[in-house]
Amino acid sequence: MKLSIIVPTYNAESYLEKCIHSILEQTHGDWELILVDDGSVDDSGAICDKAAARDDRIKVIHKKNEGLICARITGIEAATGEFLSFVDADDWVDTCFLERLMECMESTGADIVISGCVNEQKDVSANETNRIPAGIYEKEGLAASFIPRMLHYQGFYQFGVLPYLCNKLFRRELLKQFYKDIDTKIYDGEDVAVVYPYLLSSSKVAVIEDCMYHYRIHETSISAQKGDRFYENVSRLYLHLNTQFQRSEHYPVMLPQLNQYMRRMVWLGIPEEMKKREGYCFPFSQVPRDSNIVLYGAGGVGLVYARQIEKTKYCHVVLWADRNHLSLQKQGFAVKAPEEIAEESYDFVVVANARPEIREEIGRDLVRLGVPKEQIVMGEEDV
Repeated sequence: MKLSIIVPTYNAESYLEKCIHSILEQTHGDWELILVDDGSVDDSGAICDKAAARDDRIKVIHKKNEGLICARITGIEAATGEFLSFVDADDWVDTCFLERLMECMESTGADIVISGCVNEQKDVSANETNRIPAGIYEKEGLAASFIPRMLHYQGFYQFGVLPYLCNKLFRRELLKQFYKDIDTKIYDGEDVAVVYPYLLSSSKVAVIEDCMYHYRIHETSISAQKGDRFYENVSRLYLHLNTQFQRSEHYPVMLPQLNQYMRRMVWLGIPEEMKKREGYCFPFSQVPRDSNIVLYGAGGVGLVYARQIEKTKYCHVVLWADRNHLSLQKQGFAVKAPEEIAEESYDFVVVANARPEIREEIGRDLVRLGVPKEQIVMGEEDV
């Protein structure tokens, strides 16, 4: 068996039959389909069983609900194919999808084939392609023009390579490595947690322009739901990616991209009415998790940083300082004078100010107050 297709399913009865039918209609026929019923409470499990009864290439696994990552791991463990493809239960694929990916994989010897997709929202269909041009990337090409732009291409946020797991073809043995230590509590960005570490380990990457995967966007999809644990999720995702990237020789070029990606994730979690005002992101990439910090600045940027720290529980603020502490204390803020920094035990002092010249001035003041330069973290500018 050359190819295994994994479809995790949770309460997708409205879409599942179309998904399965699109796979059964594939022009490439040498495959096994693994349907993982992740504890559905609707008719999804029954739909899976009926499909398996009609075609012996279909396997069904019923399990308790543990989330998408665990469902995919279950499917990977049951797979026997050399290559893996993923389809979400509410999506569907064109009849040539598997054939096109397999042809490219076998003709190029790539570790991964990356295609585009079609975003389906109500009655509107729109092709979405990778911003990194189609082609074969290996050795110098990977290092020079692919890896430095794959997670963050340009602008506030543009992916160089689309982050989805489902518009790609993987080598099973290689992919399994990236599910061994994954944090299964990540529920938003779980594709990113696997795709980019996998790309870093790839010796050859093939990018094609074809858009054959139909990604359904609707209000009940996981990507549309942030939830109360979203900022905890962001912290978990950052720690996972940072750990994975540190294992690569390309960490210096991945860290700035990760920083930009975390800006995007934090931004996505902000309520719409606040986004016009909250255009800053705490410098997660420069401050290790659980550090004790002094937050310097209680203006607009400082308030945003304080809110993000509170939501993510990412680090501990041992002192909040500002030169205008007296005025701020009258307004009810627990802000202290900068001179009190010397009395605290801390790992870093994070400067929260939007203007570079003011940040530099504060940095000089902190050095005069006895703060080592290497412990001063300059916060980031307006995103």
